[in-house]
Amino acid sequence: MERFSTSDITNVTIYTGEKGKEYCVCKCPVCSQQGCAYNYQGTNEQQDSLFRIFPNLKQLYIFGNPDPAVDTEYCNTLSLKAIDKGSNVCYSTSGVGGIYTLERLLKDVKPENVDYISFSIDSTDKEKMNLLKGINYPYEKAVDGIKWAMDKCYKVKIQPTLWSCNYMDAYTIIDNFAKMGVNHFSFHIGSVERANIPTHQHLTEEQIKNVHMNIDNISKIHNVHISCPVIYPSVGFTDNSRWYCMHPENNRAWLVFLRRDGIYGTNVPIMSEIDPKYTFKLEEGKDVYIEKLPVGEYCPISKITTGNPKTLCRYIAKKWN
Repeated sequence: MERFSTSDITNVTIYTGEKGKEYCVCKCPVCSQQGCAYNYQGTNEQQDSLFRIFPNLKQLYIFGNPDPAVDTEYCNTLSLKAIDKGSNVCYSTSGVGGIYTLERLLKDVKPENVDYISFSIDSTDKEKMNLLKGINYPYEKAVDGIKWAMDKCYKVKIQPTLWSCNYMDAYTIIDNFAKMGVNHFSFHIGSVERANIPTHQHLTEEQIKNVHMNIDNISKIHNVHISCPVIYPSVGFTDNSRWYCMHPENNRAWLVFLRRDGIYGTNVPIMSEIDPKYTFKLEEGKDVYIEKLPVGEYCPISKITTGNPKTLCRYIAKKWN
């Protein structure tokens, strides 16, 4: 066990809602949050305490799909507090709220204080988006929101999740949105939830290599920033300029939950869902003692995700440009 001070943390992702989960209007077929609705988002006192627990915060990532079903006003208030304390903010959204939600979310939030707004656009094909999101996805409305954000000078990131049914869309997603002016893309390869339907299977090693080949080709055409995970055993750790790992040993980022009985956090978000010992109660002026995961070894998270005991952590990723 190692003593750890939250004053060292510069990046925090915050989940609003009980157990870090909030109701989302999408019904993605393999999402663990499907149908979950939690009303608790934290008190004003907890919000204020959050910034005393993390006095050197530089970025607050507000996660919880700021869509019509989520308290967008709450997210806006939290944003303004973070900015007042000297931190920038960024957001995750499915895009279904379009311009209306973004206007409420970003009220009085200046573009220079937003590192990015992430949109989970998984395909440029409307029917495929309906399949992936589990709803009649308002694609044009989402794209209008992206264009609005860019016109207002907010930085936009497109963050798709790739499954067996849409992995070939990586090329067209980048091409389509790069032509609109988006220059930041970050892909997920599946998710921590085990794929359990024919259309949503985790990618094979060959499929991931195919995705990377397509990205190699498209990155030569567009000057954009792209990252894409690698979850096959043959990847190495030797070239630090081309690979990065969001492992807790290599960054200063925590995931935080506001709950009725206090503020909790973890430095290994996915492992915390598997083993509760990786979730810690956070209090002002108190250090925490954490058990670090080993770097460079086969990852227990990816073993659960892929079913392959010799799979490296899914957060090992390759960068382009």
